[in-house]
Amino acid sequence: MEHPIVEKIIKEGINSVNLSMLDENARKKILSDVSDKLYKQNKFLEAIEIMAKANDIEKLTKFGDLFLYENKTELATLCFIPTKDKQRLSNAAVRCIQSKNYKLAAKAYEAADNRQMASFIQQNFVEG
Repeated sequence: MEHPIVEKIIKEGINSVNLSMLDENARKKILSDVSDKLYKQNKFLEAIEIMAKANDIEKLTKFGDLFLYENKTELATLCFIPTKDKQRLSNAAVRCIQSKNYKLAAKAYEAADNRQMASFIQQNFVEG
């Protein structure tokens, strides 16, 4: 049977519960279950947010690679940002530039610790 907290988070969002009283393993298990369910419901942005909150780097990398394979560059980049994987972030940033998503490309370079490229894109391509 599914944990009632999982259902509550799915229905009302992550901010509807306070998981701080749970130990790390219980918290990660609940968040992992939530992210799996959201992913299966094609609620990718919400699933990525939950994976990032759970600091589930392995799952973020796996889904990011899958999204990249499916040419869903923005979703892949959002998966890779919390991982700090410089190679994946740099590759995703290049693909963001190709699709003219400069703001996300700059965020990817920033997460990859490539401040020079992030700054260059911000100054030359991002308005405002």
